[in-house]
Amino acid sequence: MKKGLVLLAAVLAVSTLAAVTASTRAATPTATTVRTLSFEFAGQFVNSPPGVTPATHEHYGYLSYASGLKAFDGAAEDETTALFTFDANARTLRVISDGPMRIITRVGTLTIYRDLSSNGSFGTPGSFSDGAPVLVTRFRQQSVLDTVSSTFTTFHENKITSTKPFTVGTRRVQLGVAGETFTTQLAGHANMPGPPSGYFGGFARSR
Repeated sequence: MKKGLVLLAAVLAVSTLAAVTASTRAATPTATTVRTLSFEFAGQFVNSPPGVTPATHEHYGYLSYASGLKAFDGAAEDETTALFTFDANARTLRVISDGPMRIITRVGTLTIYRDLSSNGSFGTPGSFSDGAPVLVTRFRQQSVLDTVSSTFTTFHENKITSTKPFTVGTRRVQLGVAGETFTTQLAGHANMPGPPSGYFGGFARSR
């Protein structure tokens, strides 16, 4: 009799667990994967001081556009209302001098965050990395700086290393797929010695 009760309890426990799991799955909508990525960036950056080895670079800011998604949570469309922020850290591999031009190659990691707090502030760079990470990439960057005008352009090749679904209203959305790539182009103005070391805007597109 006791064995029978134990067996019945085990069966009921398994059935209950299965029911809870099924209910949880039903309550969580399947994520829609955005395969064609399209972003626009606004940001600033900080380079390590001259003489620091290895030289480092950090750029941060917010997305002013994300295809198919609401980018701001307010009338003022700037860092104070941005729903997506980003932070990137890189190290410098080499610097090539060509007349007044400096051709800089870096490698690093970019993280895009879903930040519902809308608390971005360029006076507090860490505010752009305090959200929930939804997309992480490894990138290689070439930056071409004109030392006469202090203007520059950059090109990045990004490879997605991880991506995590997030909720938008009643939907679940995932940005890209691990292993896929997209490119980024930025243009800006240096502000040496800073901080910040410079300002930029630009865009990213899937290949």
